[in-house]
Amino acid sequence: MAVTATIEQPARPGIRPRGMSHLWIPLAGRRAAVAGVSMHAACKPFSVAVQRVMCASIMLGGTGLLPGRQTGFQPPLAPEPWSELQSQWRCRIGRWNAMVLYLRPQSGRRGFAVLLLRDGRGLAFVRVSADPNRTAREFAVMSAVHAARPRTFRIARPLASGTASGCGWMAVESGPNYPLGAVRRPEVRRRVVAEVGGILTAALDRPAGTPDHWQACHGDLAPWNLRVALGGRAWVVDWEDAGFAPPGADRLYSELTAQITFGGRAVTDVDPECIDWMTTVISARRSPGERADSENARLLAALARLPRG
Repeated sequence: MAVTATIEQPARPGIRPRGMSHLWIPLAGRRAAVAGVSMHAACKPFSVAVQRVMCASIMLGGTGLLPGRQTGFQPPLAPEPWSELQSQWRCRIGRWNAMVLYLRPQSGRRGFAVLLLRDGRGLAFVRVSADPNRTAREFAVMSAVHAARPRTFRIARPLASGTASGCGWMAVESGPNYPLGAVRRPEVRRRVVAEVGGILTAALDRPAGTPDHWQACHGDLAPWNLRVALGGRAWVVDWEDAGFAPPGADRLYSELTAQITFGGRAVTDVDPECIDWMTTVISARRSPGERADSENARLLAALARLPRG
C-alpha cells in the first residue's frame, strides 16, 4: 500500500539548525519546530538553558527565529525502501503530517530515527537500523522493562516493530516534546542503575558462554540517555546496548560519562575486569580518523587513569 506524496516528501521546507546539523526540522509550525529542537540531547546546564530559551522564543516569535540552513527534505534511504517503511508505519502507528529526521551523530553508530508528528505533537519515535535483529531485540527489551513498571524512572511505551527492505525498525511513544535536562544528582543515577539491573536480570536471556558472574545492564547510561523532565522524573532512553557485562559496568559508565560531562569527583573503587571490558567496548565504537578530543577518546583516557588496586 503506497503512502501519499505529502508523507513521502514533505511539501514544506525544513531547517538544519546551527550546531545541530544531525537534525532536519520541519517548518510546519511552532510546536513542530520545538519538538524537533528537543530531539537534541543537550547535557550541560548552560546548553540545556540555551535550548529551552530557543524553544520559548520559537513559541513566542515563530519558526523564523530558528537559526540554521533552510533546506528541502532529503530521505535517508532510496525511494522504494523509504516508501515501504512509511507504509508500514502508517498501518501500525497511524497517520502523521510532519516528521523530524535524526541522523545519529555518534562515531561508530549507524542508522537514523524519525519523530512522527501529528499537528505538531509527537506521535511516535521510530529508530531504523540496517540490522533487523538489533531493533527487534531493543523492542523486546523495552517491552519487558515497560511491563515491569519501574519506580525510579520512566520509559516510553513500545508501539510496534517490523522489517522493510532489509531494514529493521521499532517505534515507541513520543516522550515530552520539550528539552529535557540530564540527570546530575549521583543518588538518582545510583537508584536508576540499581533498578535497571534488577529489571534486566529478569528480562534478558543469558547468552551461552557468558561468564556466570556477569550481570545484566543497560550498557549506555550516560547523561544523554538518562534524562530528567521538568517535574523531576528521570527518563531512560536508548536500550539497544542492553546485555551482560562485568559487575558494576552500568555504574562505571554512568559515573565516568557524568564526570567528563559535568566535571566533579573522579571514579574510584572499580574492578579491573570492568575497566578492561569497557575499554574494549569503547575502542570498538571509535571511527577511523576520530578526533583526539572526541567523547570516545576522553572516555578511554579517563579509563586509563583509573586505579587498579
